[in-house]
Amino acid sequence: MRRHELEQLGIQLPVLATVVLGGLPGPPEWASKLVSIGVDVVSSGAVIDTPETFSAAVAAAPYRAVKATSPKDPEALIAAGARIIETVRVLPVGIYRFSPDEAMVVVVDGANPEVEDPNVAARVIVESTQDTPPSALWVVSSPGLETLSVELAEEKLRALCECAYRARLVFAKQQFGAG
Repeated sequence: MRRHELEQLGIQLPVLATVVLGGLPGPPEWASKLVSIGVDVVSSGAVIDTPETFSAAVAAAPYRAVKATSPKDPEALIAAGARIIETVRVLPVGIYRFSPDEAMVVVVDGANPEVEDPNVAARVIVESTQDTPPSALWVVSSPGLETLSVELAEEKLRALCECAYRARLVFAKQQFGAG
């Protein structure tokens, strides 16, 4: 995570911020559901966002950072207000490009129908911080969730948020000397 770039855009995120890569099953109406599940950076759920799907996500989650996913027309999404875009394309200065070169720990396999154990995933996160500070890591689900049922995708995303929460508790205990 290039936290300084996000802060320059006025985006504040917690340590070990959670985000879903790729799309989600069903219609692109996931933003409010992602907020209720606890995802830190939400999206419409579209596999390929348009200005309309992105704007609907912003309207549904006005107090969360919203990521646009794999747009065919990044300039149109930027004009619609997108400041975080998941893409491999080069973007203009002032737009955060979420790309495969990010410092991230994948704790939810979007292509696997098995729901991850939050304790095991939290341990993976803690071990990942031996090389990268927690404040620089994204906690993510890999692409592929759009192939699962809505119910299963929701379960996997709850596991994503729970493992990030548990890892944050480990770091809080270390920071404040408890446990």
